[in-house]
Amino acid sequence: MLRHLLILVSFFIVVSGYGQVVITTDYENLNHSIADQLIIYEDSTHLAEIEDLLNGYYNYQGRQLDHAVENLNFTTSSWHCNFILDNSKGPDLFLYLEVARPITNEVNLYEYHNSGEAVSTSRTGDAIPFNSKAYYHQKSIIPIHIRKGEVKNYWLELKSDGEIISLPFILWDKREFEIRNQKEQLYLGVFYGIFVFVFLIYLFFFIILKDRSFLFYIIYVASSALLQFSLDGFVHEFIFRSGGYASQHFVIFIASSSVLFVVLYAKIFLKLKERSKRLNKVFTISLALVAFVVLLSLIPGFAYESAYYLVNAFSLIAVVLILVAILILKKQKHRIDPFFALGFVFLIVSAVIFILGNFSIINLPGLTQNALKYGTLIEILFLSISMANKYRELQREKESAQALVLEQLEEKNEMMANLNVKLESQVKERTKEIEGQKEELKEKNDDILASIQYAERIQKAVLPSMKKFKALLPQSFVLFKPRDIVSGDFFWIEEISSSTSNKKLIVYAAGDCTGHGVPGALVHIVGQNFLRLGKYTEGVNSPAEALDFLNQGIHETFSSKYKDETIRDGMDIALCAIDFEDNILTFSGAKNPVWIVRDNEILEFKGDKKPIGSYDDIDDSPFTNQEIKLQKEDVIYTFSDGYPDQFGGPKGKKFMYGKFKRLLIEIHLKDMDEQHEILDKRYAEWRGEHEQIDDVIVIGVRI
Repeated sequence: MLRHLLILVSFFIVVSGYGQVVITTDYENLNHSIADQLIIYEDSTHLAEIEDLLNGYYNYQGRQLDHAVENLNFTTSSWHCNFILDNSKGPDLFLYLEVARPITNEVNLYEYHNSGEAVSTSRTGDAIPFNSKAYYHQKSIIPIHIRKGEVKNYWLELKSDGEIISLPFILWDKREFEIRNQKEQLYLGVFYGIFVFVFLIYLFFFIILKDRSFLFYIIYVASSALLQFSLDGFVHEFIFRSGGYASQHFVIFIASSSVLFVVLYAKIFLKLKERSKRLNKVFTISLALVAFVVLLSLIPGFAYESAYYLVNAFSLIAVVLILVAILILKKQKHRIDPFFALGFVFLIVSAVIFILGNFSIINLPGLTQNALKYGTLIEILFLSISMANKYRELQREKESAQALVLEQLEEKNEMMANLNVKLESQVKERTKEIEGQKEELKEKNDDILASIQYAERIQKAVLPSMKKFKALLPQSFVLFKPRDIVSGDFFWIEEISSSTSNKKLIVYAAGDCTGHGVPGALVHIVGQNFLRLGKYTEGVNSPAEALDFLNQGIHETFSSKYKDETIRDGMDIALCAIDFEDNILTFSGAKNPVWIVRDNEILEFKGDKKPIGSYDDIDDSPFTNQEIKLQKEDVIYTFSDGYPDQFGGPKGKKFMYGKFKRLLIEIHLKDMDEQHEILDKRYAEWRGEHEQIDDVIVIGVRI
């Protein structure tokens, strides 16, 4: 007994100048807060070290705490407390010291020898990594092992970055702590389970309805749950385990975000934009202010410290503002869901208690620290009922709208039925008229078709026969494919004697008249007639002169006697004269060329760049001749643009002249009849299901 007395006396000497607290480990001091037994010292300079304090180098004014759980207000100071645990009369004890809130930055417990030398240091708080805590728990818990008969000296240090320091001081018996902890974990599991359930249910409703009020509601529910999750220390334990900036700033960030989204939710739910422009403007301004606090919460230093005061103030103002808006709207005879209003009544009561506790106006930490938790839970339950009512209201509106649409549809169907009866009568009358017109149209169509078919017989009679063509040019083929019944493309052949040399010449042409069908066929007949006349006309002794004669004849035939009317019809043509004695080809062309395939290459001879016919913008210069020395096995090709311009193939594009050249080179050594078959087959394959767009003429002659 004397030994323990000497220990106490020696320690009192070391810490002279400071209030000394001796806490016995009697049952009366265990398992409940005994902070009112402590003397606390504030160090606003953060300069004092524990050794300095123990040796009395700083003369800080201590104060006796008045309550079992004490609030030390919003603070950035360090707080110190010196106490002795006296277990001189008790058995070996394993205790858990619960001190400060889970979100307190740092809690350091220093154990000292009687001489003042440190024996050990235990740390906890959300500023340090979770794995560095003295005890792995979401709360600020420090294990203490004190043997029978021991007296231990401790110095407690608390640090905050602007948050309220709440000071419970509980020495838990290990068994009692474990029992209480199990019950509390069960309670918290149910508490957070309700939040998760509400979040998932109304997330489902939002996905179905796409209503923004449900979106802001579930975000508010999530942020409220995360706020409590943070206040209970679980964010530090499970999310930001490294502590420091993320763990500390998250509390104020999620608190201000929760206020932001509850105001957004209330603004949308109360339909302020439609119901009250003034209230809507006030809510918009408050949202901007709260968003500013959210930004401040992320900036270290003074901005972050100020955010603690502002978020508490704005939380209270926001909830009061929502209640005022509810009262104003009810006064204006707008329907407000009673559960919505009741939820915010509970929230404001709990928020007032919580915030007044934060400002130490109400000094009942046991009540004030849990008021917001309970109030938020009750509010969420009432708001969930309110949202369920809104869902039913939306469903009723949908059903009413569907009923209205159905009614309108029935009226429309009845109207349509009456209209159909009337229309049927009109249709019968019109059908009779159409049937008559159809018969008349059929007769006219038959007459037109008969005329066109007769025109086809005339054109066939005018065209030279294939027998004549083969007789004059045995090694040749003519691929002739009209687009319609009659064709604008044509071929012509004659044997003539040269007036200058009395030689026999084979003259043939491949022509492409303007248009196709009946107009093209008419131009062809006129053109072929002038070609035939040119044979007997003095002064026509060459292909070029024949084209000049043809051009003049077409021009005179289609020139109108009316002043302002000109028929702009004509043709493109390649006219060839072959002298088989000297193997000379004399060629003249109106826009169309002649190709000669020799030694797997194409020799291209272009015609004059003007057509046959009456065109005011074309020069009247005479056509020109081109004399070409032929070689044995040369193959001469003349053609219209119908073959290379045909659309087809897998991409529906034109056949093109390049591909046409390659095809002629590929087949030019084959028999002329076989060439005809290949050209005809390739054309059909290329065209496929596409429409034939123009008449086709291809003439091939082998020397």
